[in-house]
Amino acid sequence: MNHDGSINAVAFTNSGTHLLTGSDDGSIIVTRTGNWQVEKIWKKAHGGQPVTDIAVHPSDKLALSIGGDKTLRTWNLIKGRPAFTINLASKGVLMPTEIKFSPGGDRFSLVSQQTVDVWTISKAGLEKRITCNSKPTTVQWLNNERIYVGLDTGNIITVSISDTQALTYKGHKQRVKSLYYENDMLYTASSSGELKVWSVLDSKLNEICSSNAACRVTCVSLNRQNHLIKKEEKSDDEQEIEENVNKEDSNDSEEDEKEKETLPVKRKPGAFVTVSYGAKDDEDDNDKSKRSNPPPAKKFKKRKRNKKTKKVVTQ
Repeated sequence: MNHDGSINAVAFTNSGTHLLTGSDDGSIIVTRTGNWQVEKIWKKAHGGQPVTDIAVHPSDKLALSIGGDKTLRTWNLIKGRPAFTINLASKGVLMPTEIKFSPGGDRFSLVSQQTVDVWTISKAGLEKRITCNSKPTTVQWLNNERIYVGLDTGNIITVSISDTQALTYKGHKQRVKSLYYENDMLYTASSSGELKVWSVLDSKLNEICSSNAACRVTCVSLNRQNHLIKKEEKSDDEQEIEENVNKEDSNDSEEDEKEKETLPVKRKPGAFVTVSYGAKDDEDDNDKSKRSNPPPAKKFKKRKRNKKTKKVVTQ
């Protein structure tokens, strides 16, 4: 991705046409996914400080980024230039680690050391601050009103923007690294490599299954851009070959069916037939067998005589 440092943030546009990456070298690079050519480079996106995270608005018109300079920067993706900058330190946000838009794009969340802040786009300011018992690590929006928060202790909490009470679930034994929600399912991953799938019913979590990736998981995501993948068109020769093969297969199957119809039906194993005879038939059969097969002649054994041997004594 033409970065000179470690890549900390990766974000696709919702249309899947571009990829935004942020690095320790302080740059943000916009790459077109069709030919993987770089279209834009902001070398000092955060004054030369590392880029921590990037979030793309659902409309694909703007993006937000946070960095080591403790600022929130807005990027105009239509014109390809920065829009405005907000000093997060003045808003009480210290060392932000994650930024994420709500599904509708009206709100976005900022994760910091002990709090999760919910901001509104219309006011460009803080709407609600959620203080956690332990360090929050990641946030996932369920809808425009409710969020799930993964904690450093392995717990998962869910809270609504309009409510003050939060529900706590025992998610993992170690730190929650990633949360992802799709089709009433919540996918979670911990730093130990444990993966879990939860069903979401009335904002309540029910564990369905779990597995272990045998590695250190850092994020979980799902590719929803299947409609952008086009199937390769076959040439005329390939289509003719495929049609001929299909015809041959159909003819072979018809011939096999005809052969099955003409062949005699095999008796199932274990089936048997009994035939009974009358008494007269049995006597006639016995007489015929005696005539055709006379009894064998008796054989006389010859007696063997013992021959006496004479001993001759010589002097």
